[in-house]
Amino acid sequence: MIIWLFIFLLKGVVALPICTNQPNIKDYAVLSALLPLHSGDDCSVTQIRGIQQLAALEYGLSKVNADLSQYGDLKISLQILDTCSNSNRAVKATMKGLVSADQTCIKSPLFLGYVGPDDLESFIDVHKITFLLNKTHVLPYKIDLKEKPANVFFIGTDQTGIRAKAILTMLSNLGWENYISVVEDSIQTTNLLDILVDLSDGKICPVGKPIILPKSENGYTTVYKEIIESQVHSSVDGILILVEKPEALKPLLKILSNNVNSQKSPFVIYIISVGLKLWDFPRSDSLKIIVMQEATEFIVKNDIKQYINDSLLINYHEQTRSYKRSCNYNPMCLDSLEDELDSTVIPITYAVHLFANALKMSIDQKCKYNLDSPGICRNLQSMPPMEWTSLLRTQSTITNGPEGPKRIRFQMEIPHHVSIYMWNTVTRQFDLIATIMNGDRLNFMKNVFLPASVRSNRSDRTAFCQLHKIKQTKTATTSSVDDTTDAKEDDWSPIWQFLPSVEKNLNTKSTYQGIVVMLCIGFGFLIFMIVTMRILYNIFKFKQGNDESSNRRRNKSAKVQKPRRTSSITSRRLSRVSSIISTRSH
Repeated sequence: MIIWLFIFLLKGVVALPICTNQPNIKDYAVLSALLPLHSGDDCSVTQIRGIQQLAALEYGLSKVNADLSQYGDLKISLQILDTCSNSNRAVKATMKGLVSADQTCIKSPLFLGYVGPDDLESFIDVHKITFLLNKTHVLPYKIDLKEKPANVFFIGTDQTGIRAKAILTMLSNLGWENYISVVEDSIQTTNLLDILVDLSDGKICPVGKPIILPKSENGYTTVYKEIIESQVHSSVDGILILVEKPEALKPLLKILSNNVNSQKSPFVIYIISVGLKLWDFPRSDSLKIIVMQEATEFIVKNDIKQYINDSLLINYHEQTRSYKRSCNYNPMCLDSLEDELDSTVIPITYAVHLFANALKMSIDQKCKYNLDSPGICRNLQSMPPMEWTSLLRTQSTITNGPEGPKRIRFQMEIPHHVSIYMWNTVTRQFDLIATIMNGDRLNFMKNVFLPASVRSNRSDRTAFCQLHKIKQTKTATTSSVDDTTDAKEDDWSPIWQFLPSVEKNLNTKSTYQGIVVMLCIGFGFLIFMIVTMRILYNIFKFKQGNDESSNRRRNKSAKVQKPRRTSSITSRRLSRVSSIISTRSH
């Protein structure tokens, strides 16, 4: 049996590829990236967002690999895994990365971990596999997870609150006090609407339940009818649309393009991910649309764009060339919205720096005795995954950016940037009119007039918003208005029912509070003294009892030992007498 088991194991080892063309594993480590490079059922539609994330990784690697020159020829190699913007394909891509040629060699290179996927649904499915194998994930921004796995790290903090703040700033400048909410069917956009309602404090509130965008194009006509009916039944300032992925908005924009004359209320559209083009939006003077595109600040745009993959970019423009307007069919023609970089670009670049810094620190700790052979040593290759996770968790580094040195760490505050576009009736195109940094205020780039609300009846607006706020904060137990008022005026603790019945008013309340506090302190001190005295008494009594019992044992042992001593002396004397008598007889 043992011989057959040995043969089976030997066969498994021989089956592993030798990888003769593989570079020296001491000279490189592998970093996998799960990127949405394509989408569609056949994974053939190129996504600009994935192209930008790939460029951010290449940009970060160009910086860190130059710093790794002190360790010989050590480099970080990038393994690109296309998720096809689908959770099932993301799982397949993850498995493909784990069983790739490099990772299944007899001597596989050091695997650092995964960057992404930043899509919540895809990450949940992927993490079920990587959690079992203790593989590290680094995500651009913090997301809400039911559990807090030890192998998941976030570069930036949760952006939901600051997104809601930016939207509230925009709605306040427009003078809105209520709106129809239309959201994509995702956890991120639903949470964004909830926080927006809480942050507005009843001053700007949605009308009715939010309208959910369907996952298929067949239901968008019904959604548009719901929007029209909501405007008819309730007078509103405008319509707020929140989407995470641009694909969820395109069918609705097509319907709006065909019905521009029937739509009167202005639109505010907040888009989290890049991917929409300005020619996707309806072009009409009668339809007022404000586009809020979450993006990366302008300072680092040109640095990252130098690393964009040209072949992927050309494929992307070839797919959209037939839809472009006023571009003379130039495949490299860009409009201002398409020129925006996704908000995940900067965190992904920071992730590469943190991985590289953790690699350098681990080499200094594990390979400090291998000075004659720089690079990744055997001790580092055999380092347990939990130790690598603990080392990565404590990482921070300093990088030189356009604004000077900056400290990078996990869950850091990353500047939040929103670009605002609006239709220009003079030039008849969408223009970049303003930006919002960190949700604070509008920074106008052009002198424009924001669209005013079309609502004429404003008398019941404040009352409606306050009513909506009350419904949001309503508790499980209901009480009448009079009872609530009495409870506020007579906010007495239940301890007052033990006091003599006197008139409880604001003048006597403070006096009774002082008396009760002093009584409680005195009663507590009395209990403390009683307990302390009882404990001391038990200790003294126990000690005294031990002394008495020890004396009794001593006396008893003395009495027992005396007869034994007498008997022993008597026996010795008798033995001597008997010996003398026996001697004389002889």
